[in-house]
Amino acid sequence: MDEISELWEDLKFEAGSIGNELLPKDRQEVYIGMGDRNADILFVGNDPKLYLAEDYKVESKSSGAFLIRLLDVVEYLPETYYITTLSKREIKIKNFNEEERKKLIDLLFMQILLISPKIVVFLGKEVAQLIENKEIDFDNERGQFKKWRGDIETYLTYDVETVIKARNDSGKKAAIALNFLNDMKNIKERLNNDE
Repeated sequence: MDEISELWEDLKFEAGSIGNELLPKDRQEVYIGMGDRNADILFVGNDPKLYLAEDYKVESKSSGAFLIRLLDVVEYLPETYYITTLSKREIKIKNFNEEERKKLIDLLFMQILLISPKIVVFLGKEVAQLIENKEIDFDNERGQFKKWRGDIETYLTYDVETVIKARNDSGKKAAIALNFLNDMKNIKERLNNDE
């Protein structure tokens, strides 16, 4: 096993040691992420329904199925993206205590280092605030590329659950849904321009 693979195993082990008391014994599986581990785009969400396994498995009619379908529509190649969550478990990060949340964010930074993406996409204000450890003005910061660490840029957009709710409430042409689609196009265009 090479060093990178060992680090991925360490990441999975560490994530699996956090918050087991929050889940029943039969649902303590750790879900590190889904996609290509050498991807240029890393999507970070807080929704446990974004993926079921690393091999692009998603639950039918879930936020993960919606996101992958949209990425297909915008013509993202599977090898260009990786999707992960803050908790790496079947629960959202708000269920963890402050110390556990800090550990999970540290593990995310390790994951970012391992993937070394060009763009980290924050799926929602809560994700951005936890990762950047500061208050975020979503309306002013959404849709903007920002230099972050090293050569990595960040991009803030809606969480997928919010987009699905907007579509269900107002239809496919809901402003949030159209903004989200345009965000996905902007990210892809930025990546294409960087190559």
